[in-house]
Amino acid sequence: MEEDAKIYKLAKDYRIVRIKGNKCSLFFKNRQNQLLASLEGCSNTFTQINIASDKKLSEIEKAYLLSFVKAKKYTMSKEVAATLGVSVIKYLDGREEYFSERRFKRRVERGLDFARVYAADVSAHSLTIAPDSKDCFYDLTHANISKLVVSENATVNIDLRDNTFIESVVVGDKFSGTINLSRSSVESVFIGNNCHCHLTIADAKKCFNLQIADIYSGNLNVSNSCLYAFGLGYYSYADLILSNNIIKKGIEIGDSFRGNFYALNQNVDVFKVGDDCKGTVKVSAQGSETGVKKLIVGDDFSGVLNLSGDESLKVVEVGRKNGGRIDASLTPNLERMSVGKYFNGNVNLSSSAVQNIFVAYGASGCFDLTDSNRLGQVHATIDNHLIFNGISPVSTETADGSVYYRFASLVTRVSDIPFYQKNFH
Repeated sequence: MEEDAKIYKLAKDYRIVRIKGNKCSLFFKNRQNQLLASLEGCSNTFTQINIASDKKLSEIEKAYLLSFVKAKKYTMSKEVAATLGVSVIKYLDGREEYFSERRFKRRVERGLDFARVYAADVSAHSLTIAPDSKDCFYDLTHANISKLVVSENATVNIDLRDNTFIESVVVGDKFSGTINLSRSSVESVFIGNNCHCHLTIADAKKCFNLQIADIYSGNLNVSNSCLYAFGLGYYSYADLILSNNIIKKGIEIGDSFRGNFYALNQNVDVFKVGDDCKGTVKVSAQGSETGVKKLIVGDDFSGVLNLSGDESLKVVEVGRKNGGRIDASLTPNLERMSVGKYFNGNVNLSSSAVQNIFVAYGASGCFDLTDSNRLGQVHATIDNHLIFNGISPVSTETADGSVYYRFASLVTRVSDIPFYQKNFH
């Protein structure tokens, strides 16, 4: 053998060669002294593997290399691990373990704590992260799995970016951590009850359904994607941003919402907010073709609706016993607003295009209609405070505790207006 090289024999047909003076390269050769691959890296960590241009490592050759790495207690990057067809689990104390596909799946489903996990050569219909898993990071970007199940009480971070295999993600109750599904092929995401989850989905490859159960907290950011539907359960106090998405079946926020919801340039027909909302909802679209067309808010609303400047909204319906603040100023395509019984909040419709306003009996709230020049009729109650700066009703009628204000833009007969046919008959 060469005097300037150190030789490690791997069975009778293979060997590892280290050239003296070169501490960062190892050369994997066969019995005929042909170079099969080189391993690059210093400080006992291999960061790169280069396969000879006219060669392809067999499974037995990969196994020999892996045995050598383990025997010498070297470590390797996830790129090297992927080439050798193994997944890596790195523990808090610095130890690394390498797993074949079957052993990796069994190890994860048995439960892991305080580890970083890289799934390389994993092909399975589903993978389950065990209950009560603590402080783990899962890199699943290359995992060939259709379904990921995160069991209850898990505290983990999951990276599924650019995964072209994943179809379904199911997260159990009391999850805490992060999930990134950007540019993935996911079709269904369900998050269970009482989860503190930071969820990110940008530029999804397929149209997906996103449903979140009750008591959700954390941060959600979905952008530049297509959704069949978005649903959020009871008593959420998360910060949620939906931006530049197409949502086919609508947005629904459950009762007792306490967080912040931003719907920015959402192409969706209906947006529903449940009862007892004390949070903040922002709706904004730049253009009449994209954006929310109809906003429906339930009863007992006492939060903030910021609709100012939105160019898509046509109809706003607000339920009973509401006392919140609604800013619908500068909305150039808003046509109708209806407010339920016993309203005592504040509505700003200044410089809007609203044409018809209906306020049910028992209301005492304030409406600012300054410069709403397209206004046709307002049906309010005697106790409502209406600000008409810049516009003046052409007639006023009072009947049964209600006041009807008619403006010059009103059509000849009130009964001809579909909005009033719906509300008065």
